[in-house]
Amino acid sequence: MIKIITDTSAYLKKSDAEEMDVKVIPITYTVGNKLYYESYADDNDNFEELFNSKLKLATSQPNPAAFLNAFEEELAQDNEVICLTLSSRLSGTHRSACMAAEQTESENIFVFDSQLAAGGLFLLISETKKLIDHGQTFAQIVKELPKIRDRISVTFSVDDMTPLRNSGRIGFVRMSVGTILNIKPILQCKDGGVVFDSVARGNNEIIKKLAAKIPPDVEEAVINYIANNRTAPNLYNIVKEKFPNIKIRFSKMGPVLGVH
Repeated sequence: MIKIITDTSAYLKKSDAEEMDVKVIPITYTVGNKLYYESYADDNDNFEELFNSKLKLATSQPNPAAFLNAFEEELAQDNEVICLTLSSRLSGTHRSACMAAEQTESENIFVFDSQLAAGGLFLLISETKKLIDHGQTFAQIVKELPKIRDRISVTFSVDDMTPLRNSGRIGFVRMSVGTILNIKPILQCKDGGVVFDSVARGNNEIIKKLAAKIPPDVEEAVINYIANNRTAPNLYNIVKEKFPNIKIRFSKMGPVLGVH
């Protein structure tokens, strides 16, 4: 059998992981000096309260041993493994998975850099699962993964650019963005990195610009949100009205991406 392993940045709910038969490796984050393990999208407690404590926030990739244990468990059952990870330009998670795969010395493990995050990674997992269910072989799926990845795009906005700037996960964006006149950035995930696209003034324009980024031939969309509980439902309604026949997943993000 072919098994999928991923990390928590895909923000699967526990029921999703069980239904899709996906094993999820937790990424860790720290609040002050205390270490936490990110969990399923619906099992991270009220982490926003921790973030409001003014303590220092940080994230770190899983230890390679976490992936190694998962890989060896599947290999022991004669399974092949496709491991889909958060973009290598955003986290060391991909490198940890690669190190673990190298230790197994098995040709039945393939670690793939999604160059995506959150809903983008979820869609990649979902499409990979469909190929497995349709009887595609390990080699066929490995060949298809880059093509699937190229069909997925991620666009987002944030209220505060400071965490992204401080983390070094985004290039130059003029300092006025997100600091004055209610101007917010529209950002995209391109080739695995975060790049500046445009600006929007106020939540209504954010919604319009995000909705406009959805291509006319879209088949499925994911709306991830954190903290902003009013803009996300409004975006959902706009997208549903514009594309009444597509499947839309509405899901809360977790602490690891929330830190940034």
